Amino acid sequence: MIKEPVDAHAKPLRVFLALFPNKSVQTQLSDQADLLESICGGRKVKMQHIHLTLLFLGNITAHQVEVLQQAMNNISAKKFELNLEEICYWKQNQIVYIQAKKLPIELFCLVDALKNTLLEMGFLFDERAYKPHITLIRKAIRPARIKLNNSIRWQVNEWSLIQSKQTDNGVNYFSLGRWCLS
Repeated sequence: MIKEPVDAHAKPLRVFLALFPNKSVQTQLSDQADLLESICGGRKVKMQHIHLTLLFLGNITAHQVEVLQQAMNNISAKKFELNLEEICYWKQNQIVYIQAKKLPIELFCLVDALKNTLLEMGFLFDERAYKPHITLIRKAIRPARIKLNNSIRWQVNEWSLIQSKQTDNGVNYFSLGRWCLS
């Protein structure tokens, strides 16, 4: 992710809050995506784009980004571990993803804290039930019927505010802020 300055006069920014794995976990997930791409078809998610979305906000103004950045400083949540062990397929969305069979309560506490803070501030976001997953393949044409030999353990230490921006080289992600978990 690249740090990019926010232009107050620019058009709205497409943003989301997410967890990004460290390089070791990112590499393991990318290697898994390489294997899945040959089995499922479609296209793998770029290694630097592999993440777990916490909350998608969509288009917001540069001023709202600044307000959001300040509000994130007041959120307190605990570190946790994700044990990624299950490969799944959503036919309707045409994605292959990895998830944990057992999700830590700290993940849901973080999401709830984010939602509550944003609601208090008047932000709008998708309020569907939260289904944590990490997309590895998009436009998959068939499911994967594989078992992981070993789960992928991810120590989650921080969350990020990310801008998703269309560029000449496709969509890129730009970091607008990172906050540590305690």
